[in-house]
Amino acid sequence: MLHTYFELGETLEELWISYNLIEKLKGVQSMKKLRVFYMSNNLVKDWVEFVRLADLPCLADLVFVGNPLEEKHSAEGTWMDEASKRLPNLRKLDGTPIIKQEEEEADGES
Repeated sequence: MLHTYFELGETLEELWISYNLIEKLKGVQSMKKLRVFYMSNNLVKDWVEFVRLADLPCLADLVFVGNPLEEKHSAEGTWMDEASKRLPNLRKLDGTPIIKQEEEEADGES
């Protein structure tokens, strides 16, 4: 059975696991090909779990809305900045494209 999970981690590109009462993301780093990860409305509440996603080199599109961590920082107005800082390769967060400040500055210099 473990062999099956390993193979899945080597090939899986999209994972949609919203509404599953998930608190921990331990083991997510084995999904090296994951590009799209939709895990809204779960129970992730701290950055320690969230930063495990930084081990996913292909992750470009993340939906994390409805997790206690997102709700807290959205209420404070810091969610997009804090999350994108921790996941620098992310291109879309909760359906919103992420525009990096460096890109904006480079465009201004052209």
